[in-house]
Amino acid sequence: MKSLAGSVDDLLPSLLSAFGPPGRESGVRAVLRRALRGLGRVTEDATGNLHLHRPGKGPRLLVAAPMDAPGVIVTRVDATGLARVAILGNRSPAELVGAALRFEDDARGILGCDRPKSGKNGTEMEADQLFLETGLGPKEANRRFRVGSVGAIEDRPIRLGDLWCASNLDNRAGCAAVVAALRAAGSPRYDLHVIFSAQSDAGARGAVTGAFGVDPEAAVVVDVAHVDPKETGGAAVGKGPCLGLKESGFLAHPEALALVKRAAAGAGVSTQWLIRESEGSDARAIRAARTGVPTALVAIPARRSGGPVSFVHARDIAQTASLMARLLTTPPKSKGGRR
Repeated sequence: MKSLAGSVDDLLPSLLSAFGPPGRESGVRAVLRRALRGLGRVTEDATGNLHLHRPGKGPRLLVAAPMDAPGVIVTRVDATGLARVAILGNRSPAELVGAALRFEDDARGILGCDRPKSGKNGTEMEADQLFLETGLGPKEANRRFRVGSVGAIEDRPIRLGDLWCASNLDNRAGCAAVVAALRAAGSPRYDLHVIFSAQSDAGARGAVTGAFGVDPEAAVVVDVAHVDPKETGGAAVGKGPCLGLKESGFLAHPEALALVKRAAAGAGVSTQWLIRESEGSDARAIRAARTGVPTALVAIPARRSGGPVSFVHARDIAQTASLMARLLTTPPKSKGGRR
């Protein structure tokens, strides 16, 4: 566990700080390419997915981890030099107020908001109330922040005791766990395909194309789940990775779930159940690919502060890596079937 934790701690800060909003994942792809050297053949597809293949004699297993993080796209610049933006991803407007943004050309701004409309508080904020403070006059702002410019949260990750605190933990923490697992695992029992998927926050687009291209016989998605013990079946930060039973559009396949449970037991990793109604992951898209793929979801629990920072326990990431490393060398109990 110590070597896995060290591998995660070495990699995670560079992943968190990398530029990679939906559809513009070049920065995080570059970090992952360096981290994956020597672990298999790495390619990139037209959607922007990063695909690692490690050939083997077993069934085709797909391990998928989204790599993008929420961002914004400029829709117009008004007469005062403020840029109006639309959100790319699944964060609410209220959660992004105060976030520092970095754009592809290294331009920077701070997200603010108009006063709430009459009768509404900050939690009822609508996306059109957001603005980007550019610090520039209208002419210069129009030149630096053209319509269509894409920005990402400028993450400054810190370690606070046992917690990682950062904006882009969802799902860079999952990417770090998968890379650490690949480094730690022996020879996989599978024809292994790993996809770090692009545009997850834009409707699981990378998962759709990636799963179609691989046509896996089984799949495991590694993601981050924001949990509230009162709303997510008692799941909490610091108690181990979550195994997804149900979420929006997804039910775990029983044989894929059994494989993950056996791997967790073999690795000595305690797990929690995850049941949620209003959020989802790439598991839905992969489960429905082609004629259907037996799919399980492993989620690192996270706590969101209500602002641009989330909190993940370092031990949960390391245990997820340990579970996944064991899974790669755990043979399927049976040939299974697509349900």
